[in-house]
Amino acid sequence: METQSVLSKYKRQPKIYISLPSGGKWYSKNPMEKSGSGELPIYSMTARDELAIKTPDALMNGESTATVIASCCPLLGDPWNMPTVDLDALLIAIRIATYGEKMEIEVPITVPGSKQLESETFEVDLREVLDGLQGKEWPDTLQHGDLTFHLRPLTYKQTSSLGTATYESQRLATILSKDNVNEDDKIEAFKQGLKKLSQINMDTICMHVVAIDTPEGSETDTNAIRDFFDNTDKDTFMAIQKHLEQIRNDWSIPPKRFKVPDEYVEKGASETVEVPMLFDQSNFFVSR
Repeated sequence: METQSVLSKYKRQPKIYISLPSGGKWYSKNPMEKSGSGELPIYSMTARDELAIKTPDALMNGESTATVIASCCPLLGDPWNMPTVDLDALLIAIRIATYGEKMEIEVPITVPGSKQLESETFEVDLREVLDGLQGKEWPDTLQHGDLTFHLRPLTYKQTSSLGTATYESQRLATILSKDNVNEDDKIEAFKQGLKKLSQINMDTICMHVVAIDTPEGSETDTNAIRDFFDNTDKDTFMAIQKHLEQIRNDWSIPPKRFKVPDEYVEKGASETVEVPMLFDQSNFFVSR
């Protein structure tokens, strides 16, 4: 029988428990069923996790985020295969477990006529944000004419790959916009950039579609589905794209509105300021 170390009781313990916004759907095995409480235990980050989350290259390709999620939410399974609808909730929960429920954000304040850049620090209750991610529905079917499209959220791996491809395309455009690049190269690069962005848009749609039902039967082969989108009419493609955009809007975290201090309002600033809630790992996981 293996002897337990005297240090065992000093190791991390779960700080909070959460329900996944997805409800555990789209996993090979519902991770919340692995817990006796029906919720996922979330641990605080280790010192190694904090170093990983601050590594630029690993942040860019998603590796550090996947590593930290695996460390702080061991019952989840492989983070690369999780639906991205659970990503924000997990990141927020890990931050709460590590640094607490409150997060301070510095917000620029626009004062008309002032050349000095003003800013104010506001406090966000992350528990409220986390609660706001619950109870939403991800509509996974769309009827268009005779066709029924069966959809699923992208996995974190798919989202990271698409994000990397988009970044590389934008980065190339920035480099080629410089004056020391001749016009012919700029034109050619512009054409290639448009082609890549078009391909990314097509890849995004195809990755969401897992099956298409027709009156004659159902198609689940990924190559056949891609060939369909390469040769279908624009209205069908736009219907899927519009449906997915609506889902993204419905699942996005709404911006927070804060009251601007009177000292700025008296100088002409607006009485309130609206701040997008974008949880960028590069500045989200910082010490209190």
